[in-house]
Amino acid sequence: MSSSGWGKIAEGTSGPIWTRDISATGTDRVGFFSQIQGMKIVDCNRSVVGKLNDLSIKSGETLLEISRVVYTSNILGEKVILPMSSVRSIDCAIQLDLPRDEIPPGKLSEKELLITETILDKQIVDIDGLKVVRVNDVLLAQVKGALCIVGVDVGFQGILRRVGVLGRSGISCQIMSKLPARIIPWSYVDLLDPALRKIHLKISRKTIKDLHPADIADIIEDLNNRDRLMVLDSLGDETAAETLEEVEPDVQATVVKQMDADDMADILEKMDPAEAADLLDMVPKEKASEVLGLMEPEEAEDVIELMGYSDQSAGSIMTNEYVWVRSYCKVSDIFERLRKAGQDVDMIYYVYVLNDKGQLIGVASLRDLLLADPSGKIDDFMKKDLISVLPTANIEEIANLLSKYDFLSVPVVDPDGKMLGIVTFDDALDNVIPEDLKTRLPWNYHKMRRVRAKEHGV
Repeated sequence: MSSSGWGKIAEGTSGPIWTRDISATGTDRVGFFSQIQGMKIVDCNRSVVGKLNDLSIKSGETLLEISRVVYTSNILGEKVILPMSSVRSIDCAIQLDLPRDEIPPGKLSEKELLITETILDKQIVDIDGLKVVRVNDVLLAQVKGALCIVGVDVGFQGILRRVGVLGRSGISCQIMSKLPARIIPWSYVDLLDPALRKIHLKISRKTIKDLHPADIADIIEDLNNRDRLMVLDSLGDETAAETLEEVEPDVQATVVKQMDADDMADILEKMDPAEAADLLDMVPKEKASEVLGLMEPEEAEDVIELMGYSDQSAGSIMTNEYVWVRSYCKVSDIFERLRKAGQDVDMIYYVYVLNDKGQLIGVASLRDLLLADPSGKIDDFMKKDLISVLPTANIEEIANLLSKYDFLSVPVVDPDGKMLGIVTFDDALDNVIPEDLKTRLPWNYHKMRRVRAKEHGV
């Protein structure tokens, strides 16, 4: 089968990256699906038998190979399916190598899918731009004697080409020449489902796991819920947990309601307990109980404790992940503990000192520790004039307290002074900003806030 009517890869495109990668497949002739969709089908006697509707694809070693043509007969109007082995050439028309009366009936196998149903107009995750784009056209080329998909067009050129603008003379050509080509080579596409049943979602350029969780969250928010679950499932529990923490609350609620209890338990175990408690509040009580039962007892206990506090109270937004030591600990030993705790505690602003009963008796900032004698004990310089709040304290009061004393976090204690957790400045601020004001903040406010907070931790 020849495709002499198509152009060289440099024609109608720009940019060396996709050109070089597609050339590496062993072809220098390409064409777009939109250019042949609707093309006349002629038999070996040059008689028109119909018009092309679609192409079927099957998995190859590295590329998707075109296996069959699907066209509408010009006599009865029924769909006819033919193997590519019956196609002699693709030029001004698609020429078959057999006469009309010898065209056999055909059908697709279970492993064959149609371009229009599985690729065209489907979503693709563009990692370079950190956004979801749409496949507007499909780039085809003859590779080692077989017609294959070698790329997808996600740019505006693809849209104009499909509506018939590209190729016309006059101002349309001038406009098209100024539009950048947005071609993603098929070699840059990573199929989430090797069986090709979920080909509508792709990850391009590099593995999504290499991105910052906040960037993955941006992508997830633009997907439908089924695709969100697919991406989270591909990340691993720890990265999935960090990503889910960055997602907007309304999207979080949609995701966790459809997530399997086992998967949810694995992810929540890697989360900050306060975040995990918030997510469990979004699902029915029966599912929340099931998830807690599947979690490790220690992690589940921390989450259950936080779920018991009323909304808009210190207990509802505090985290029980913080670093504490005894008063007799040496500075050098504390730093060793900080290095180990840093793997589990997201934000470390202060080191709290507790007695044998778990009561808060002192606090030291990281600056205090850095300036202290490594051989000295924390009891020698810790602050004993403490400011703390009860778990029932109002969030607005806590925010004012943090602002007044320029604290980055405040400890939460019970009436007997036993340490329960901490409320960080960013969590308190987020809960006191009015909803109407939040809508006027930058679109990525929540992610910027979390990223900055984590960067200031140890």
